[in-house]
Amino acid sequence: MSRSIRLLNLLQLLREYRYPVTAQVLAERLQISQRSVYRDIETLRDQGVNIDAAAGLGFQLKEDFLLPPMTLNETEIEAIFLALNWLNDIPDQAFKSASKAVLAKLNAVLPEHCQHLLEQTTLRSITAWLPVNEMLVEQVRLAIRQQVKITVDYADEQQRISSRVLWPFALGYFNDRIVLAAWCELRDGFRHFRIDRIQQLSLSQELYPQFKQQLFQQWWTQEVCRATTDKN
Repeated sequence: MSRSIRLLNLLQLLREYRYPVTAQVLAERLQISQRSVYRDIETLRDQGVNIDAAAGLGFQLKEDFLLPPMTLNETEIEAIFLALNWLNDIPDQAFKSASKAVLAKLNAVLPEHCQHLLEQTTLRSITAWLPVNEMLVEQVRLAIRQQVKITVDYADEQQRISSRVLWPFALGYFNDRIVLAAWCELRDGFRHFRIDRIQQLSLSQELYPQFKQQLFQQWWTQEVCRATTDKN
């Protein structure tokens, strides 16, 4: 490992600790000697990094120091690529565009050997999604982001259509479908809606009366309790 990479790894490690960390712990995490840790700390200080030293406690990074993406290791790069590849495959045009943009930005700042890894990787995410209206998916995401009510015409398993006013708060991307979790005013409770069964959707300007995080927590607690009851 080159010394420059070692210095970057040391910086990244210091960022992980909110409180002082000893040279021994740093040495063990980086698999180098404590003497090397002391030398590298001094080198970073000479380069303007504000690292505080407290006797008996250790070292602490006093100011946030932005690390470039080149500190990613090979496994992290592959994980990001796989996630972006999955995003590029889902029926949501905005996410597809975003995944391509992130990949281009990543390529622009990664060192050459990492760019080569991205080009040569054969990791792929393969999912056969049920056909949906991609514009409708984006509208649902927008409604969740803005925490506004939506009105939908929804088809159940028997293809019966009902009109619902929903408070959308979460989207789940499952094996082949996208599922919306929402509070349904018609049923006065939490319900799940497959996006591919939504026939029409209209966004309102009306905020629903709870924060989406609160709705998500209430829904999650209900689902966990239900799963526990079913097991018993």
